[in-house]
Amino acid sequence: MTASRTGTGLRAAATTLSVVVLFRLGQSLPLPGVDPAVLGRVADRTLPGDQLRGLVDLLTGGGLYRLALLPFGVLPVLLARALVLLLTRLHPRLAALRPEHLGGSRAGMRRLETRTTLALGLLGGLALGLVADSGRLLPSPAAADGVLRLHGAPAVAVITGCAAAGAMAVLWLARWLSRRGLGDGVSVLLLVQMLAVLPGQLWAVERESGLGGYALVLAAALFALLATTALVIAGRKGERRVPVQYARRLIGARSGGETRYLPLVLSHRGFVPAVTAALLLAPFPLPRLPYLALLFVLAAVGAGLAVRADRSALAGADALLRTGGFVPGIRPGRPTVEFLSYLRRRLAVAEVLGTGLVAVLPALALTAVDAGDGYAFSGASLLVAAGAALGAVGPVVRDLRRAELPRRYAEYVRQAEG
Repeated sequence: MTASRTGTGLRAAATTLSVVVLFRLGQSLPLPGVDPAVLGRVADRTLPGDQLRGLVDLLTGGGLYRLALLPFGVLPVLLARALVLLLTRLHPRLAALRPEHLGGSRAGMRRLETRTTLALGLLGGLALGLVADSGRLLPSPAAADGVLRLHGAPAVAVITGCAAAGAMAVLWLARWLSRRGLGDGVSVLLLVQMLAVLPGQLWAVERESGLGGYALVLAAALFALLATTALVIAGRKGERRVPVQYARRLIGARSGGETRYLPLVLSHRGFVPAVTAALLLAPFPLPRLPYLALLFVLAAVGAGLAVRADRSALAGADALLRTGGFVPGIRPGRPTVEFLSYLRRRLAVAEVLGTGLVAVLPALALTAVDAGDGYAFSGASLLVAAGAALGAVGPVVRDLRRAELPRRYAEYVRQAEG
């Protein structure tokens, strides 16, 4: 049985590697009718100093500005997943598709996600085709000369069709990876395409500022990545354990009274409010101090709205009233509910302030070494990369640990028998 589990883990790792190779190949090969040599020279000359286009290049894995077969990378699938989740929460008819509802199924959600991904691929491909044909894809006059071998309606049709087909191919790869590989397919592919772009953006600093400036910027970037990841992990793992006493008559005369613990945790939204705030402010060239202040406020407000929408932390209070549990030192009934609400408000304040700090920390670290302008990457890029890393690595580690459990149990049984 241990050998079987080991073989399953190796097959999952091989599947993950194969999907990653195919995905990166699709982000490297050019679309039909595109001259990659001309476009590559223009992109390499203009992208290193443009923060907004550098962020877009990071989110698309370098495929958008080089008109690759998968120009948007995993972005259409990621946006489709978010839109489907939002629509099923807002629209009553679509909410019936959710698996927890009567009559809902995962197949219905998958069909809706597939259609949304196709629609996003078509719309994005049409916009990309129009922009590329007009020569405004990159801020350079050379971008309009010699990049496309096709022009007009044929060029737009080819780019639109290939972009839509590429979005569907990425959706299939992500689902295959989720079923047969390690971790969540969308998260893994998002991390892969960011790791393919971010090191090159960091290395471009060496050409602009020399080796000493590059070392400072690299140290600041690594510190920001590690610090933000550590803050979010601490927030996800942290909890306030509230002791709860149950009366003897409710749990049986033989066992007597019992003390249990009610965990109050944060909303587990992770990087979402911070990343959303950074992306909203990315198109606006604000001065550093107003940018940091506005970024903190937007991230904090987003975290507050997420906490307000998440009522699961107070669900235990209703259960206490129904079962007769009470907190030692607090009277049962309404005082217990008010006490738990007070603790939840304290956790909410910590989450709001912590999310704001997570949002501004990467930009603040780059500002400290005077690296806020003139480079393709920014604090928003580092924040998005950290969020992608946390979303991808966590499920992979969990799957690896799950695969190791049978082997550890078999070793424990052999030791016990020996």
